[in-house]
Amino acid sequence: MKNVTKIQINKDTISSILLFLGVFLALIISNNSFLLTYYKSFIAYKFTLGFEDHLLSKSLLKWVNDGLMAIFFFLLGLEMKYHMTDGEFQTKKNLLLPTIAAMGGFIVPALIYYVINKHDPVAVAGWAIPVATDTAFILAIVSLFGDRISNSARVFLVGLSIIDDALAVTVLALFYTPEFSSMHLLYSLLPITYLLLLNNFKVSSKGCYYLGGLFLWLTIVNSGIHGTIAGIMLALFIPTKIEKNDRTIHLVQNMESAIHSLVAFFILPLFAFVNCELTFKDLSFNDLLSPISLGCIAGLLVGKPLGIYLFSKLAIKTKLISLPYNTNKITFLGLSFLCGIGFTLSLFIGLQAFEPVQLENQMKIGVLLGSLICAIIGTYIIKKSSNNQTIQN
Repeated sequence: MKNVTKIQINKDTISSILLFLGVFLALIISNNSFLLTYYKSFIAYKFTLGFEDHLLSKSLLKWVNDGLMAIFFFLLGLEMKYHMTDGEFQTKKNLLLPTIAAMGGFIVPALIYYVINKHDPVAVAGWAIPVATDTAFILAIVSLFGDRISNSARVFLVGLSIIDDALAVTVLALFYTPEFSSMHLLYSLLPITYLLLLNNFKVSSKGCYYLGGLFLWLTIVNSGIHGTIAGIMLALFIPTKIEKNDRTIHLVQNMESAIHSLVAFFILPLFAFVNCELTFKDLSFNDLLSPISLGCIAGLLVGKPLGIYLFSKLAIKTKLISLPYNTNKITFLGLSFLCGIGFTLSLFIGLQAFEPVQLENQMKIGVLLGSLICAIIGTYIIKKSSNNQTIQN
């Protein structure tokens, strides 16, 4: 199990580096007039899939955000299911502290953003931007500390991310879905029934589930609901274990392993690359100090760590739960700041919340700056609090 955890963290480290490169390249290209023309043509290039009267035509940007990101959300769903049914959180007591911390990390940043933007009905739509946590970035930073961060603390972060991701997906479904077509939503009952039968009869073929997921995605997209919701829904139908011919097939784990590299090394870096266009000459000091930008920064930098730390501290005072094993209060504070790295999901929610380019740019500035400062502060606090002794895991 320990080796598996280390392999996972190594993947997250590489994925985070690629994510950073995607952002860096997008920013460099955005500020080069010659390259920017080709970049805009690249992300606007139309791809058409389907046949005859059933064609789906979208720009590369839309295919990434509506299509490939559904695979990312499918992976999130699989990871949630594995940890809840077969992993560290089969015992619900282990999930108590992460749940309380995640609730604090949801409520406080949302309130801070809302207070800053409550007078603007357009800007206030981004209230959910700072509630997200980018687990890959956090685990990549934590891995740099080696044995100075206990396994219990890493498990806590995984648990928090599970609840955090579940809340983010719920928010996307409830608050960032425009008007939808009831007829196409009814059509989704066909692939849902098909997937339900696969689950009921414990079918072990990955291809059968992928086929059902594809048709579910098509009906969900055509209904007007964001396609990423289909990814989470598909994960719910995957059996955790299947007993077949005197052997146990860990289907959720197998599928998670099969797509993890695709998501970590291709989909997420591509998402960062096509969505982080930010031309500095078009920005002003007013954009940096806009309520949207300040709401994102304050939500991530103040709200997220404050909510996690205070809610956890209050819960610990009840003596029903305690800090992760071999983790002191200062290290826990540092971990709380690392949870302010919103990045991937924060950008994703922000892109659903705003349409005008100027508002998107203000959101991107806030998310990037807030996440970067949280990473620096969190890393500094953990480094100062950790000693040279190896923590027993």
